[in-house]
Amino acid sequence: MKQLVYILIASVLFTLVSCDNFLDVTPQSNYTVEEGYKNESDFQQAISAAYGKQQLLYNSNSCWFMYINHRSDDSRNANNIGRFIDSSNEATWATAWKIYWSLIDRCNLILDKIDDAEFTVEENRDYIRGEAYMLRGYAYWSLGWQWGGMPIITRSMTLNELRKIPRSTQEVTFAQAADDYKHAIGLLPESWDSKNIGRATRYAAAGMLGRLYMFQRNFGEAKKYLEMVIQQEPKLYKMESNYEDCFIDSKDNGKERVWEVQFIGGQVGEGNSFITGFIPEKLTLPNTAYQAPFTGYSGNMRASENMWDAYETSPNTDKRKALSVVTNVKVNGTYDTQSKLILKYCKWDAYTPKEKNDWANNLPILRYTDVKMMYAEALNELEYTNEVDSEPFKILNEVRARAGLDALTPVELYDQETFRNAIIQERRVEFAFEGLRWCDLIRWGIAVSTMNDHFMHRDEGSGRYIVKDYQILFPIPFAEMAAYNDPSVMWQNEGY
Repeated sequence: MKQLVYILIASVLFTLVSCDNFLDVTPQSNYTVEEGYKNESDFQQAISAAYGKQQLLYNSNSCWFMYINHRSDDSRNANNIGRFIDSSNEATWATAWKIYWSLIDRCNLILDKIDDAEFTVEENRDYIRGEAYMLRGYAYWSLGWQWGGMPIITRSMTLNELRKIPRSTQEVTFAQAADDYKHAIGLLPESWDSKNIGRATRYAAAGMLGRLYMFQRNFGEAKKYLEMVIQQEPKLYKMESNYEDCFIDSKDNGKERVWEVQFIGGQVGEGNSFITGFIPEKLTLPNTAYQAPFTGYSGNMRASENMWDAYETSPNTDKRKALSVVTNVKVNGTYDTQSKLILKYCKWDAYTPKEKNDWANNLPILRYTDVKMMYAEALNELEYTNEVDSEPFKILNEVRARAGLDALTPVELYDQETFRNAIIQERRVEFAFEGLRWCDLIRWGIAVSTMNDHFMHRDEGSGRYIVKDYQILFPIPFAEMAAYNDPSVMWQNEGY
């Protein structure tokens, strides 16, 4: 996949063939469409450009990935999104919306053109087709859980055609995503060679489909697809022995990483600055407590007191705490004993970033530990078992053992509800700041109550901010509503 990112750098002009905005479709020139999609090389560049769109969701301190973390009790909520006072004019959501739809447009164009192209290696046609289905499924899944029902667009269209297709339901949107993921599973390889490592695989598609079914509480189907991934252990996938290796750059595309967003250091324009968004602007360098190659940005994201207190400290201290969140850090020449700073991603050993936007660390979409945790959860929801050597208990305790915590037994987790609560707790500390918490809270049906409890903390406003039921969905961006100007086709989510 690093090779594919280099193709992306070389294909900037080629990437102009698709729109940046779902509602801002400009006419394609005869050259770019009719002559630019002729052979295998063209489609390698085209799929790289699609991955490049996905990369934009993860590559800065103001990107979707940063702000989806703000939308939870993981972080100290110091902005409109984190405080649930955002509106349809929120720039972060508008940007993410455009990226998702541009991604869909690029994938549709690939799928429209690829059958007529010349390929030297015929199986590569299927692989690229599978990647296009995978990325389109990812976009529809993401749009669906965040904004609800979407227009279903599965081919290239003119602007006039697009604006006549109304929103569907969330269920139909998820069905489209599931169908795309299933096509991807049938087309993608099990793994890639070293030149293409990091590209989406059959098992990445299966794991993402499992996540979709978990959100829908379709635990039987979730089990089926998550099991496909788990059956590849240890050949293709395996939990890292050390928690910090799940994020360090030397372990990029390792067995823990089922699917991740690819970045390259070396000041070639393909690094990420997301990690810099956690580093204090006035960090005193060098710093023993918070080792960083440079200072960060003003308004750096910080962990909440709620998150700090979520880690177990007795009888053993959760190793993930010191690896993820630290305090008593020297900032601006004095020790800050109050702030809880996020350290989780600030780890490197293969490449030292030279600039704030030069991190080579890949960022997670789906870790193998997540696959196993979802699988354990699905098994418990289908049927609780009180056997300590059963698969759900083994998985839960494997994750806890890596964190230095004692195993849990049927004595503590004596029924389906207590096991479910243990999964909820373990997922929170295992996947802190990985963009999963808000989605998890929604699918568990506890998003509103959890966040309102969180906002009662004095550091979060002592009840000043309140989450309402309708806010489990984001507002449709105002610019999109205005462009349609037809509420029978594109209507605003209730409450906004």
